[in-house]
Amino acid sequence: MENTNSKTTSHLIRSNPVIRKLSKINESDANHACTYQGITRKLVFFLLMIVAGIAVNAFLKLSGFQFPGDAVLTNTELGLSITGTELMILVICSLLFLIAPILTVLIKATIPVTGLLYCIATGYLLSWLAATFGKEYAAPLLLALVLTVLIVLVMGILYSKGIVKVTRKFRTVVTTLFFTALAGGAVVGIGALIPATQPLVAALKDNLLLSIGGGILMVIIGSLFLLVDFDTIQSAVENKVPKKYEWYASFGLVFSVIWLYFKILDLILSIMQASNKK
Repeated sequence: MENTNSKTTSHLIRSNPVIRKLSKINESDANHACTYQGITRKLVFFLLMIVAGIAVNAFLKLSGFQFPGDAVLTNTELGLSITGTELMILVICSLLFLIAPILTVLIKATIPVTGLLYCIATGYLLSWLAATFGKEYAAPLLLALVLTVLIVLVMGILYSKGIVKVTRKFRTVVTTLFFTALAGGAVVGIGALIPATQPLVAALKDNLLLSIGGGILMVIIGSLFLLVDFDTIQSAVENKVPKKYEWYASFGLVFSVIWLYFKILDLILSIMQASNKK
């Protein structure tokens, strides 16, 4: 095992938290190094786990599975009826969706397991949403999926063909945009807690044009971060980072794609809301 040089370390760029961990690795192993094939296999594994989450929800829906004596909870405002079992699984999946990515960052050895749980939870939550609110959300969910796939393909082509170069300036611009968006969200969140600024925050939230504009910005940032992720993965492979870090690369990319998907879905729903108010 040997350390990579400082030039390599500075070349690797921060993006999402998992990929950022990959960029900080100072190991190399020429005999057992990361490969594109290995990363792809693990990427397919995580994608199949999303499908598995969808399959679990479909099985539970079709079989009508529930524990004996399970109560049915009804929300008349949403027109929703849900069993206690279904609610419990929904809560567990929601917690996994929120906590698993944090564990992957804090405890790197858990990625095969936490990544698996995160993907299953994501698949379950999306399929539950589609099955429960099918009339309202089926089309947006499908459209967001199609657009996400198209964006990933386009970004992959732009990067692989060298049409877009991930330079230091490019990374700086993307990172600045990202943290500016986060800072704006934090300011709005703090403003919502202060009585004097609550009316202004409420007005901003009700402004659908601002919501749509913010949504477009986040989709653009997510798309650009895919290029940064591709560059980080390429650097890891070229610098022979140990093979065990393929889990980092594959899950990091899956995490970016899922994040982008939800941002696209949020944008679509904002546009639908704006059209319904006309």
